[in-house]
Amino acid sequence: MQDELLVERVDPSELNVIARVLAEAYSEDPLFLWAMPKAATRLADAIVFFTFYLRRMLSHHREVFATSDRSAVAVMTSVGSLHRESPHYLSTLIRTMSPATDYFRWIETFQPDIDHRYLEFIGVLPAHRSKGRGYLLLGSLLAMSAHESLPVWCWSSNPRNLTFYLRLGFEIGAELCRDADTPPVTSLWRPQILVTTTPPAIDKLPIPGT
Repeated sequence: MQDELLVERVDPSELNVIARVLAEAYSEDPLFLWAMPKAATRLADAIVFFTFYLRRMLSHHREVFATSDRSAVAVMTSVGSLHRESPHYLSTLIRTMSPATDYFRWIETFQPDIDHRYLEFIGVLPAHRSKGRGYLLLGSLLAMSAHESLPVWCWSSNPRNLTFYLRLGFEIGAELCRDADTPPVTSLWRPQILVTTTPPAIDKLPIPGT
């Protein structure tokens, strides 16, 4: 019998593991193909990118969640009256290595000007895709946000993922493209949902379908 998977908050001590999961998940994403064009070093560059990102962001109200086998990872934060500070992204060193961080800054200027949850990243290890992990991880986080009475905003740089978001109740927004040299991204919005049930216990929530 397989062990039951859970959705858990991730401790900062697991930063290196989580960085690698996100790096592998995004290694073939159009935005990262653009930002890190050298195929031979792309995975290593992405690991460095996410390591710096997580180290910096975890001190700025970011929360990291994952399945208990660490095959799927998501990063979320609250935006609005609770945490109005601007995102302080990465150091000059990592910006020099990748133009992605400045592009992220530009994308985030399109965030709605109301209190909401911002899903910054969600990724599943390639070997574990199409097994329901990403769907159920994000579904758990959306249930948590609904009990907080908060809508959720995010964006996708991979058109193939739009169906995934639609299945979870997101509305497709505008296509954002800074210039002819950068890949477009699609903004996504999941409206606030009124709930009356008991809120989920993230650290104890089983994930079926594994």
